[in-house]
Amino acid sequence: MKDEIILPLLEEAAEKLSVKVYYDDLRKGEVNTPGGSCMLRGERRIIIHKKLYTREKVDILMEILSEMDFEDVHLPVEIRERLDKIKAKQKPVAASH
Repeated sequence: MKDEIILPLLEEAAEKLSVKVYYDDLRKGEVNTPGGSCMLRGERRIIIHKKLYTREKVDILMEILSEMDFEDVHLPVEIRERLDKIKAKQKPVAASH
């Protein structure tokens, strides 16, 4: 599935999770980040640098959305599998005795 198709699907998934996605110039002044999430006035937001390639925007959204409970959000299988794969990598490995 092409990134140009995936990006709007991820934006829609974020909206269903009550998360607003914004694109802004995050490389000016003292700020130099590709993007991230934050709480602003009690609202969760994802802010992404607007001049990134579509692939990079998709990667950032995937990373952030994988940390959320997206089980009740309809997503194509390919996207859900990618999110699950990222989520699995984020889980801390339990120490064995």
